Amino acid sequence: MLHGFLDRGSEVGVWVKISCFFGVWLGLWLPIAIPLARRWNWYPGNFLAPQKKLILVGSLYLLFPVTISGTAAIENLPFSYYGWTGPFEGLKSLAIGWGLGIFGIAILAAVQKIFGWIRWEFKMRSGDVLETVMFPLFLAGILALWIAGTEEFLFRGFVQTQLQSHLSVWTAAAITSTIFAASHLVWGWRETLPEIPGLWLMGMVLTLARVVDGGTLSLAWGLHAGWVGTAIFLDSTGAIVPTETAPAWLSGIDGRPLTGMLGLSLLVATAGFLQLIIEN
Repeated sequence: MLHGFLDRGSEVGVWVKISCFFGVWLGLWLPIAIPLARRWNWYPGNFLAPQKKLILVGSLYLLFPVTISGTAAIENLPFSYYGWTGPFEGLKSLAIGWGLGIFGIAILAAVQKIFGWIRWEFKMRSGDVLETVMFPLFLAGILALWIAGTEEFLFRGFVQTQLQSHLSVWTAAAITSTIFAASHLVWGWRETLPEIPGLWLMGMVLTLARVVDGGTLSLAWGLHAGWVGTAIFLDSTGAIVPTETAPAWLSGIDGRPLTGMLGLSLLVATAGFLQLIIEN
């Protein structure tokens, strides 16, 4: 199932390729990032407001296709070598993953609602369905596809494939997930540090999704997009408000699910479901 998803170059060469890739990518981004960082008095590791963070992340991710295309051209490799199939070829897996991601967060919210740990404050203004629901939903979906697609192509695609040429699937996944988790520290290490174990586990679950999908990224992309899109929609609409009655170790610190047992349990349950697919 993972045949052809292995063996290329020396072990040192693999790390050189990964380092060069990130170096070139960040080098292209710095002329954009530095002026904005100075204007906002921001530096890596410092907290950045969500709107400003989106601008910086967006400008970085817009440069990703240029960098990965150049890398593939230099190595004379198709994108499929990294597991990329595009949204149409892997539409079924993408849809299944998206649905699984949304369903998981819905179950999480339902459990918290039942126990009174959150309250529902989504208020639809009469005759304003387009502005209240449809536009935020559409925007969340577009952003989720873009963010999740870029991160899956980068981490579960490029980095995982490079490392897996000399390491086992899960050793490579553990390293890739560490890089994936650590990369989030750039946007505020104090706020993100408690999320590192959850982000690492999330990376491992997404790698499992790639394995389940025969080495392609569509299922992982959809799953990641389902989580991200639902979170963006709920945050942007203010639909869910914590009642502050659940302990932080259970519900998460400052409303961050990946810092609590409920969010981690969702990841474990998702991994268990994916494992059942493999076994059957």
